[in-house]
Amino acid sequence: LTGEIPAALGNLSNLESLSLSENNLTGEIPAVLGNLSNLESLHLSHNDLTGEIPAVLGNLSNLVLLGLSHNDLTGEIPATLGNLSNLKWWLALSHNDLTGEIPAALGNLSNLESLSLSENNLTGEIPAVLGNLSNLEGLWLSGNQLSGCIPSALRDISHNDLSRLGLLFCARTLYLPIIHR
Repeated sequence: LTGEIPAALGNLSNLESLSLSENNLTGEIPAVLGNLSNLESLHLSHNDLTGEIPAVLGNLSNLVLLGLSHNDLTGEIPATLGNLSNLKWWLALSHNDLTGEIPAALGNLSNLESLSLSENNLTGEIPAVLGNLSNLEGLWLSGNQLSGCIPSALRDISHNDLSRLGLLFCARTLYLPIIHR
């Protein structure tokens, strides 16, 4: 498929899955897709989409999968994506031109199993709250300009590229009793 994603798709109120991946789609992701309240899967990866990720996608409370990787998306990751409490299978934003910091709000995605943010232009530290994602089995962050240390709670994620970050794990805080003399 070529051309832009038609805004009229935002009128398909009963739509549960939209997969337009691996095409030659161009233009921006229409904000009206944020109206698809029954959508469980949105997969637009491997296209030539540009512009920012619409913050209104954070309204898609039934999403279990969001794939926007391998595009030319720019701007920051909207903190509203942290509202996607049913997101389970994956949040894939890798291989874009996203900038800014990883939003701490992504630490709210307690059901998430896979988070892919690699190969962007993200900066700053890895939010410690990502360590709260107890169901996380895959985490990809390489190919960014991240700094600081890797939260130690992420050490045991089975599928990851953390060794490619060139960062050390944060020291675990050890609280010792204060001895009064």
